[in-house]
Amino acid sequence: MMPSVLVKVVKVCYHRRMQYAEVEESLGYKFTDITWLKQALTHPSADQKKSTNLNYERLEYLGDAVLELVVSRELFTLFPKADEGELTKLRSGIVSRKHLSDLCRNLEWCNYLEMSPQLVKVGGKNSVSTLANTFESVIGAVMMDSNYNAARKVILHLMQHSLEHAAELKDVNYKGSLLEVLQAVDGTGPEYKVIPVDENQPAGPFFARVFWHDKEIGSAEGQSKHRAQVAAAKNALELRLWESPSAE
Repeated sequence: MMPSVLVKVVKVCYHRRMQYAEVEESLGYKFTDITWLKQALTHPSADQKKSTNLNYERLEYLGDAVLELVVSRELFTLFPKADEGELTKLRSGIVSRKHLSDLCRNLEWCNYLEMSPQLVKVGGKNSVSTLANTFESVIGAVMMDSNYNAARKVILHLMQHSLEHAAELKDVNYKGSLLEVLQAVDGTGPEYKVIPVDENQPAGPFFARVFWHDKEIGSAEGQSKHRAQVAAAKNALELRLWESPSAE
């Protein structure tokens, strides 16, 4: 390797390590194996060897589950008088794609995300979905590098304010709103059909379509079946196709 090329490689590696150190500082956690954090900050578009799964998708799956568990446990303690329905609404707001993307943006983790130049040019690092996925992936990386207690500590460090102000973040119940609107028309509710986006990845992401009287009135993609249905309901409420003659 030419000396100039070697120097360039060393500079790039040093720069990346400094970036990882900044992320670790924001987490209040230092990785034992930094490759977990590297994977968490690698968008699928930057993963040249798809078969190795060296992008954030698997860690996102894990981080999503850990987040829901930790947030559920904390809300259970913080709101002792809230019933199951209220706790679900509170949790939904905290782990919503929008809120997680806002947290990730404020932490500036998008600056350290590896992504294809093509996606960067079209604003990929500002995508709500990408930012939310990145947040979940980093949590998943902490879990894999250490354990549940370490991940819980990091989540509380990052989301304590969100948990204490959960009532202000309650997510809109799009599925419930759609059901209420349609039943007000003729007493009939919507039906959902959900399939994996890729049949070779049955664990998600998923594509949901919502029907009313056998007419499709909305559709959307989501990382889980529930999220896909919620997004499809939101899309239906925006389109309001049942108000047009063709939807009768």
